[in-house]
Amino acid sequence: MSGGDYGAVDFQSPVTTLWVVGVLAVIAAGVIGHAVWRRRGHLRFTRRTGRNRDPQLLRDIRAERWTGYACLGVAVVLAGFAGVGAWQTHQNVRNNLQAKYGVTAVADARWNGAFLVADLTLPDGSVQDDAEVYFEPDGEPLMGEHLFTPGGGL
Repeated sequence: MSGGDYGAVDFQSPVTTLWVVGVLAVIAAGVIGHAVWRRRGHLRFTRRTGRNRDPQLLRDIRAERWTGYACLGVAVVLAGFAGVGAWQTHQNVRNNLQAKYGVTAVADARWNGAFLVADLTLPDGSVQDDAEVYFEPDGEPLMGEHLFTPGGGL
């Protein structure tokens, strides 16, 4: 592959999206929980007194509950996008490393600062443990002596 033909490597967006999912899930749980609490209180009052405190209250509670459900639905959709984005990034990491260095397998991949640290299986079958790989903005992987070569080229 020549420059620009590499797949995008973006680990930040899926993680950030998962944080948003977490915040939305907490908000949804709070809103739905509040709606349930209000409805139970209203029904207790109605059973105890035999009258309806506020005719619009049940409609408002229903709107609150559906708002919570909508928030939860958005969180589920965003979680799906985060999962697909993370999967695509991992595929691009494997494809980019295979295209440039002939790497046949990437195992135990984790991030250490700006570097991907992984066990790489090279074309000759040898395994390079804890190899550090840096990715250029266009997705081009740099590892070994290419990390410190001006331009990073072969």
